[in-house]
Amino acid sequence: TFIERLSRREDVAWSIYEQLGSRTTQLVLEKQFGREVRRLRKPRDLYGLSALRSAQVPCWPQECEVLKERIRHIEGIFPEPEPLYKPTGQEQSLECLAPEEGLLVYVSNKACKEPYFTYSRVGGSPRPLRQATYNVDKQSDTLLFEARFESGNLHKAFKVGDYDYELLLRADLYTNKHTQWYYFQVGNMQRGVCYRFTITNLLKPTSLYSAGMRPLMYSVREAEERGMGWHRVGTGISYYRNNRSQASRQCYSLTWKLCFPHSGDTCYFAHCYPFTYSDLQDYLAGISSDPVRSRYCKLRVLCRSLGGNMVYVLTVTNPSRSPQLTSGKKAVVVTARVHPGETNSSWVMKGFLDYLLGGSEDASLLRDMFLFKVVPMLNPDGVVVGNYRCSLAGQDLNRNYRTCLKQHFPPVWYMRNLIKR
Repeated sequence: TFIERLSRREDVAWSIYEQLGSRTTQLVLEKQFGREVRRLRKPRDLYGLSALRSAQVPCWPQECEVLKERIRHIEGIFPEPEPLYKPTGQEQSLECLAPEEGLLVYVSNKACKEPYFTYSRVGGSPRPLRQATYNVDKQSDTLLFEARFESGNLHKAFKVGDYDYELLLRADLYTNKHTQWYYFQVGNMQRGVCYRFTITNLLKPTSLYSAGMRPLMYSVREAEERGMGWHRVGTGISYYRNNRSQASRQCYSLTWKLCFPHSGDTCYFAHCYPFTYSDLQDYLAGISSDPVRSRYCKLRVLCRSLGGNMVYVLTVTNPSRSPQLTSGKKAVVVTARVHPGETNSSWVMKGFLDYLLGGSEDASLLRDMFLFKVVPMLNPDGVVVGNYRCSLAGQDLNRNYRTCLKQHFPPVWYMRNLIKR
């Protein structure tokens, strides 16, 4: 009978469970009407944002040391264009000191020395977070550095003068190049003191810093007291060729001077406005929970990255009266952030989605006419670890759209298939 066959199936499932032992978590026991009932666990939400925030914590290479606390910043308001730096003619081009001539005050872990990616895990290394600052005591006037957070990048810091620091950036993981993106934290500063920072292992011969661009700074005190977010700072800004080389390539330096507005503050410096993988997930969660925008914006997972992070794809269009009308719409594919260090693209993508999902007549007309497929972050792994250009494969995804190596470059492989489809 049907009931007998069902009972035999349950017995088979239970025997399989006993053989697997603790290797499976898909079968669970429940008490119903005084007896134990075996059932399959509810499947995970593979195609949308889970309600469990812990399930969306970024995955890191297992050798990376990561701070448990997430770094959060408010968004600043800029009523006017950012002021460019105007050279005074007194900017200095300093020779780099040998490492043994400076006092090592910060060094990140040795993840950049690993030859290739092996596997990832949530939160990075399972070992206790080690001390990354050196030669600093409570009475010292030495700055405290930190960059072991999402999208952070700083490898070493040397104190070469009373208030002068030379900084080395970490190359993209599993490579020895692409040192341009920086994002780090500074503490233990004194107000009214002029500090100098010099990054000494940049590899690009030309830079917008030579055309008026200034470093970005975020002050926790200024954010709390005045609502000020990221803003451009620095005087004596100079970008120049130095006396060092890296991977047989000439190195360049970026130097700037700064007086901090508060003593004992916590400040951050960055190459461009940071936009992390967690920031993206917060933004997408806001869309999916909005009863209006979620009507014409469906969030799915395109694939998992090499490091196990989700690559999201949004389908944006107004509901049609029939499937035939939907299938007749032309598709528009928009992607961003294939290079992790180009954070500007994420902010442009955010503005694009804000407009496309808005209530204007033009936005509604676009949704009526087209089917938009939007991948807002093609390289989440590189964004998480603070790379400038590459994924965890140690390769530039923007040069691998023709790849047949699905397991090495899943985001561009699935992106290409999506476009073909």
